[in-house]
Amino acid sequence: MRRADSANPSTGGDYAVTAETLESLSGLDLSWPFPFVLPGWMRAWREAFAPQAEFWIRSFQNAGAVVGVAPLLVENRTARLIGGPDVCDHLDLVAAAGRSGDFCRALLRYLKTEGVARLEMNPIRPDSVIMAALVPAAREKGYPVAIGEEDLLFEVELPGSWEEYLQALSGKQRHEVRRKLRRLENSSAAGFRVLEDSAAVRAAMDDFFVLFRQNRQDKAAFMSDRMESYFRLLAEYVPGMRIGFLDVDGTPAAGVLCCDHDGTRYLYNSGYDNNLAPLSVGILCKILSIRESIVRGLRRYDFLKGNEAYKRQLGGRPVPIHNCRIDLV
Repeated sequence: MRRADSANPSTGGDYAVTAETLESLSGLDLSWPFPFVLPGWMRAWREAFAPQAEFWIRSFQNAGAVVGVAPLLVENRTARLIGGPDVCDHLDLVAAAGRSGDFCRALLRYLKTEGVARLEMNPIRPDSVIMAALVPAAREKGYPVAIGEEDLLFEVELPGSWEEYLQALSGKQRHEVRRKLRRLENSSAAGFRVLEDSAAVRAAMDDFFVLFRQNRQDKAAFMSDRMESYFRLLAEYVPGMRIGFLDVDGTPAAGVLCCDHDGTRYLYNSGYDNNLAPLSVGILCKILSIRESIVRGLRRYDFLKGNEAYKRQLGGRPVPIHNCRIDLV
């Protein structure tokens, strides 16, 4: 149930502040910037990793329009973003277009009146609402701000055609992509398919887990029963989840678990059959996912966090991921 908290200058300023639930968020007229802040993603995270957590979610409205949402966990006077850095590559506040500054100033005033003494926020992109609007608003107020770089992600802007994408690669990498594709086509009956219907994605998770656990011991250890449950919840709750399979001779040889959101395909995780490693099925599955994204008309391919060499080889450009602390003193 939604509950109006305040609408006076001593709390949210000229903004009505309303306590939201994950269910009520879906009714708000807002554009969610990244999949990791979607209500369904937060729901999956809570059910898998923090079933007892009490979410502190507030919407800020002005003249009947929602200008922003703060999805937070508040404990011991410290506020943190909902989600975990090990499974959420970057998090953020959610602001209406052109209203991020107003929203962040109101949020700081409101947090202060609520007795919050510190914000600890990570992982965040440099173009996040936090870095672009909340940090400047905090500095204007004279609050101490500490920012650190903790990781890199890699992303590539997608052109209008596959040939344009290949031409943007280095000559060596362009040759390697074509060589790998030609070798696969000449040696096997191979095809790439993307499952996007929610029921089909859920049904295909078993095949994906087999591939995920097979090719690296550390990945098999990562995929605990709890983590598997989390992945299945994502497939159930997040509308944009996709699984792409590279089939060789009628059997899944490699898979990519992705999320398509707001013109970007996010490569969340992947796996492949070790027995087919000589055919480079792991990297080819990613290459074919990029090609399918271009055909689909997506604008960007986000390889997400991690400094693996293939991300640069396939055209990825590094984007720093930050952590941020603001002391409300």
